[in-house]
Amino acid sequence: MKDNLVLSSLQERIKDDEPKLLDHMIEEFSCARDPDVEAFLKEKAVPYERSGVSRTYFYTMEEDKPCIVAFFAVAITSTGFERVTKSRKAKILGGKPGRDTKDHFGGILIAQLARCDDYSTEDINGKEMLFDAEKIIERGRYFLGGKVIYLDCRKSLIEFYEENGYSQMSDDPYSHDLYKMFKGLPKI
Repeated sequence: MKDNLVLSSLQERIKDDEPKLLDHMIEEFSCARDPDVEAFLKEKAVPYERSGVSRTYFYTMEEDKPCIVAFFAVAITSTGFERVTKSRKAKILGGKPGRDTKDHFGGILIAQLARCDDYSTEDINGKEMLFDAEKIIERGRYFLGGKVIYLDCRKSLIEFYEENGYSQMSDDPYSHDLYKMFKGLPKI
């Protein structure tokens, strides 16, 4: 990650920035690799932030003109086990009492993870963003608890997430071409 990148929360930026500057920064963000994450930032990030549905964090370069280099969002979620094998369910739930009767289990969702088309992995890469997202989740977990991180990804990203400690919940996509993955968090 370049030294001139700053990680900040959308919540802080909403409070501290001029609304037109923040709107301009969001509007300038583009991600042709995944139009859904671009649409999230432009259409849902601010309303979700204000309503408490999720929290969005982004990396900015503040030198010439402020711009969003990359972002990620986290939220609390509940995930269903209808397509999950018993062994994967046991891996997710661990020794939780009554786990065999559970059809859903809560956790933290890394909802989005994207870099702007104008920047490269030399500016910031996915592993660095994932690390920062997990650090933020760990801080929240200290106060609120939690056992599992979930995320949704396209097939082309499964290997990347597996290399970073995540496992597939099912071998089949659960929605369109999205696969749900999980990572157990260490005991505190």
